[in-house]
Amino acid sequence: MNDEPIPFAVLSEVVDRILEDCDEDVVCTRMRLTALDPAMRDAIVVSDLLNAWQVFYYFFQEQPFDDAFEILAFTPASVLPQGISIGEYRECTLTFAVTNGRPVIIVSDDLQEMRRFSGPHAYQEAIRFIDTEE
Repeated sequence: MNDEPIPFAVLSEVVDRILEDCDEDVVCTRMRLTALDPAMRDAIVVSDLLNAWQVFYYFFQEQPFDDAFEILAFTPASVLPQGISIGEYRECTLTFAVTNGRPVIIVSDDLQEMRRFSGPHAYQEAIRFIDTEE
């Protein structure tokens, strides 16, 4: 197994080709990312080559609430390993992160983390959790 990181120039070339072929179509971008080698895909989804919205759609295949969409669209995916607050939903703060190639949604209140969801249904599970806690 090769543990060498994929050179940025290679990642950049792959993403340039995807974005050129797909224009602004996140469905197309998602399909192209899905077809990549997992190591390459994992490197791309936490790089400056995509924005957090493209990565969010790749993982969840849906658009988040309006405030979250704006935040994600203007944030580079490179911040996702640390997580990014994507706004409030019913007085809870949602944070989107990518850990070990998996999406994570963290639900917190003003004081502490309430719940953490991981995987392809994390966003919907977080929304359901908040809706049932009200």
